[in-house]
Amino acid sequence: MKSPQTTALFALASVAAAHLVQRELHQRQNNHIVLAGRQSKWLTDMTTHPDLAEPWVPDGMDIKEYVRLLNANRQICTLSLWHRLGLARGQKLRVLASVLMENDAVRTYWTRFGGLRADEAAADRIQQKFNAVMHDAFVARPQTEPVGV
Repeated sequence: MKSPQTTALFALASVAAAHLVQRELHQRQNNHIVLAGRQSKWLTDMTTHPDLAEPWVPDGMDIKEYVRLLNANRQICTLSLWHRLGLARGQKLRVLASVLMENDAVRTYWTRFGGLRADEAAADRIQQKFNAVMHDAFVARPQTEPVGV
């Protein structure tokens, strides 16, 4: 038979462990928010001041097109953060991904850089799931609307 003190110590240890796990999760989420904010600022700077983007333009791409794709990337990054924080999961994520894929710039970005995003997500299960949903939305969206629509 367990003594009341043993039971109380076990309960206290369980609560402390749960608190540590929650604190770690919260810290990870805060880190993602800070990094996403920095990335968003960088993307905003590059789209509002194309001269800053010039060194990053892929060979053979016009700076205006690159800025257009950076804007698309910023939208994708925002949705990715929502997903990571649990604000866009399941059906909500699929709907939002589909809405993004209605935008020509987002589709062009995904065509050009979707593979890079997949490579970057190689060790990140959450990002892999996000990329899979985005890819499914990309594939489900035809390049052109049917005649008469």
